[in-house]
Amino acid sequence: MTQKKAVHFFSSLGLLLTLSLFHSLVRADTQSQIDKVIARLNSISFVQGQFAQEKKLTGLAYALKAQGHFMFWKAQGLYLATDKPFFNAMTITSTSMINWQADGSGSIAQEQSGIVQREINKTLLAFFSADIALIQQRFNTTWVFDNDKWQLTLVPKLDVILKNMRSAVIHGDNNLQGLSVVAGNGDQTTLAFSAQIVRVAPSAADCRWFYLQAEEACNKFK
Repeated sequence: MTQKKAVHFFSSLGLLLTLSLFHSLVRADTQSQIDKVIARLNSISFVQGQFAQEKKLTGLAYALKAQGHFMFWKAQGLYLATDKPFFNAMTITSTSMINWQADGSGSIAQEQSGIVQREINKTLLAFFSADIALIQQRFNTTWVFDNDKWQLTLVPKLDVILKNMRSAVIHGDNNLQGLSVVAGNGDQTTLAFSAQIVRVAPSAADCRWFYLQAEEACNKFK
């Protein structure tokens, strides 16, 4: 090997090593940021707040809008209640879904809604629960960070889901702030969370929305 070729070889090798080190540092920094997001969400035992929902349906000239409130209790699940334009409430747990009536009576859902709504529910519960292992099992993930803000794009891995749900984008800071889902037919559902309050545990009044037989389960919160 001539001196000129040797210089070129070692110069190229140095560049490759530098680029490899740079990419390793970038990956390590990104993983550190991901770990911080997951640790923050994982530290929340109970959070409640407001949400605004907007649905843009293919072929419809205007968006369908709704407002309501939510509660996430790490030990039990996610409660979502639409207040406007009409009452509609449900509690999503890891094993079932409870549908609630305006009078406070509830029942276990025998048939859940369509696959897109089921995926929204599962995704919300998984991310509120900081279950990143479940998220990564079901989706290809892409993270973007901007100081304390983050955004996570999810693309389904399973064809049966991808056929009905093209992608989901979740974003937040210290808390989960919003979710946007694009269905297979182009319909888009967006949820924006606001006025969030983090607490150690629910009140007895809050607790009742997580159980059909709530009296015994919720006595300790009185």
